[in-house]
Amino acid sequence: MKTLCVALLLAIAGTPLGAQQDVSARLAGRVPPEIAALVHQLAMGAAARGLPIDPLIQKAVEGSAKGVPADRVASALRALTAQLDVANAAIQQAGSNRPDTEAIAAGAFALNAGISAKQVTALALVSRPPYSTAVTLRVASTLAAMGVPAEQTVDLVTQIIALGGPATDVLGLPGQVMAGVSQGQGRGVTPAQAAAGLARAAAARANAPGQNKPKPQHP
Repeated sequence: MKTLCVALLLAIAGTPLGAQQDVSARLAGRVPPEIAALVHQLAMGAAARGLPIDPLIQKAVEGSAKGVPADRVASALRALTAQLDVANAAIQQAGSNRPDTEAIAAGAFALNAGISAKQVTALALVSRPPYSTAVTLRVASTLAAMGVPAEQTVDLVTQIIALGGPATDVLGLPGQVMAGVSQGQGRGVTPAQAAAGLARAAAARANAPGQNKPKPQHP
């Protein structure tokens, strides 16, 4: 217990005072005192490890605004902190020694949507300029949350990146899936089926004569 307390004190001491004050100010009057104390503790430890703290603050405020019991909010906050750590490690596996906080937050969202840590690494690997790791992971998490299976999501995003088009091609995937579902409403088209249609179209483009087909990287 003494070792844990010392470690926590060192983490807080190594966090800029401005960050500590910012957390307190953003939570003041918006969450119960026990949740504010927990967020402060988790956020300071996260910041000391190079993790983003905004998702923790947003989760606490959102849960309290919806009237979620404090114990459930606390469990969700601890789970989110664990996901941020896993996302950070997964992105580092792709060769980034210090991932940016936006990418880590996006990785946590992807994990929460059902994307595995190994798949987060795979997506980070293929996300080289002009493709942002943060954008790629947010798109993947959106597709997974819409109901596209994780493996299918990763394959589709990887296919689009491999075509070498602009970054907007990746950004537009959720909208295209939604459009496919809407257009096939009378036939009961699911997000997975709409995504499969996009994958077939991408494969056709990749196999078209004269198409430059860079090979995607895999972990």
